[in-house]
Amino acid sequence: MPRGRVCRESCLTVGKLGNVQTMSRRLPLLPLLLLVVGLAACGSEDKKLKVTGIEPEKGDVEGGTYVRIKGNRFIADGARNAKVYFGSRQGTVVRFASDSELIVEAPGGKPNEKVDVLIIFEPGGELKIPNGFTFVEKNNEAPSVDDLNIKK
Repeated sequence: MPRGRVCRESCLTVGKLGNVQTMSRRLPLLPLLLLVVGLAACGSEDKKLKVTGIEPEKGDVEGGTYVRIKGNRFIADGARNAKVYFGSRQGTVVRFASDSELIVEAPGGKPNEKVDVLIIFEPGGELKIPNGFTFVEKNNEAPSVDDLNIKK
């Protein structure tokens, strides 16, 4: 059999040019096919537009927190426009960082208010992260010596 060809019995033949010795290893056809199909399935991508999370989940009540919205197929199917709402307030889309990440500047909100995050893709429709973001007050005070007092 010529060097480097797969024989009818599903064996793999390996040999060196000019070397009389040849090493053969027989692999059953069915397990080999299952391995190839399994590897192909592992490498297949999810073809559905989806949102899987948000980071961080908390931001300043005054607004200005940059948020990463994670997901799938944000730009793979072509150009999209996006609008993002934090409760009833619209955030500012900064950019699509990748097919799986959208960067948004969050608007302001009320202290400790937990809101749904609604992402509207055009084309693509609406996707929601229920209770996905909480507005918190920023601590502008610098630490003091009293903060070190463990007898409080």
